Amino acid sequence: MNKIFTFAAAVLSALFSPLAAEEAAAQEKSETVVILGGGIGSLTSAIYLARAGLHPLVIEGGNPGGLLTQSHSVQNWPGELEIDGRSLADKIRGQAEANGARFLEEEVVEVDFSSRPFAVTTRALDLSKKTQKIFAESCIIGMGTTPNFLGIPGEKTYWGRGVTNCAICDGSLYKGQTVGVVGGGDAAVLEALYLSNIAKEVHVFVRKDHLRANETTRISALMDRPNVVFHYNTQVAEVKGNADGVTGVALKTKGMEPRDFRLDGLFLAIGSRPNSEIFQKSLKLDERGYIVLKKDQETSIPGVYAIGDIVDPVYKQAISAAGDGAKAALQSQEFLLDKSQKLAALKKGNPKPVQEKGEVIEIQSAAQFEQEIKASDSPVIVDFYATWCGPCKRLSPLFESSAMRYAGKVKFLKVNVDKVAELSRSYEIRSMPTVHLFDSSGKLLQRKVGTEQIADLLEQLGVVAKS
Repeated sequence: MNKIFTFAAAVLSALFSPLAAEEAAAQEKSETVVILGGGIGSLTSAIYLARAGLHPLVIEGGNPGGLLTQSHSVQNWPGELEIDGRSLADKIRGQAEANGARFLEEEVVEVDFSSRPFAVTTRALDLSKKTQKIFAESCIIGMGTTPNFLGIPGEKTYWGRGVTNCAICDGSLYKGQTVGVVGGGDAAVLEALYLSNIAKEVHVFVRKDHLRANETTRISALMDRPNVVFHYNTQVAEVKGNADGVTGVALKTKGMEPRDFRLDGLFLAIGSRPNSEIFQKSLKLDERGYIVLKKDQETSIPGVYAIGDIVDPVYKQAISAAGDGAKAALQSQEFLLDKSQKLAALKKGNPKPVQEKGEVIEIQSAAQFEQEIKASDSPVIVDFYATWCGPCKRLSPLFESSAMRYAGKVKFLKVNVDKVAELSRSYEIRSMPTVHLFDSSGKLLQRKVGTEQIADLLEQLGVVAKS
């Protein structure tokens, strides 16, 4: 099935442009698919779309590779025992680029999803601040979140070198060491629980005199951990360290003198903000600003998909963002294929009794079949199908798109094996879908069975049409 989607997307990419030429004439820049954001999820979408021949444009923004690039050691990415986040992002980006994805080092400042094609306004990151408008038939949003910071000295200096906001990502680096967690909500409790299984000591710094968390069971479990210590009415005032990383923090506790506290790492559990401000008027958001999804990665606007942290307040993992990216790319392909077929139908206008260019002829009898074969001055490809055959249904859009692409060069016929049983018996059809290719003289050249073989044959039709 993946092969079917891949080739189908390649077909619609070639098909779509001429159909939309008039519509795109007045546009500054027209694209089939635009990906907003350059994180792991976006890069994964780019790989899938590029391999499908859609040549997506990735608008990377000011942080190519996303938040993962700030991690100096990633140890939970499949296939990599340990790799720094920048190198991992660069490897995935390189794969996308090698397959045909294109990259734009600008930031998205405005979107308009109210009409089609969608409009995306970008701004240059240099001093010129020059803007441009890009039009797209489909968009994938992977602009992530921005972590909340304390705004204290040393915090950003040691970010990724002892200061982090993800225990699942970086906790294993502090095995047997002393760490701190800042926060008093459910996120802080979860982080501390996770770290208590790894670190020698976990110190939780709570600004108020109580926890704000609602998960009482987890709070009780955390209180029972012998290596967890709570510091109430306490604020972290400064992060201290050396060339190797964090060495401790300066604390301010109510009623006490400021003091230094030794730590090997500090985990911020004070939340993050989805970068969704520019979508407030265009898409449905939840009360926290995360983009609301309908089916899989589809947003409230058909043709617009969202992935990764901007839709995920819970897991926030690179691997889950990558999964989102793959799903969004496949959904976008399907959306574009469906749209190209509708445009093709509009292009054809009202049906006529004679064959239109690019039309697939439905065979009603053996006599008609023989007539079509004999009357053809071009190669003929015949799809033997059944209405109850699932693979046949998946193949049908690809077959019809190919008919449009090779209009006038190859004749396309369809035979329902239940309605025209004598033909299926005559050509010994034993499995479906089955496709036969005849030359212009009516000689059978090739017989292909199954979606993969048929996709290969359709891909080679350009050569057949010229022969």
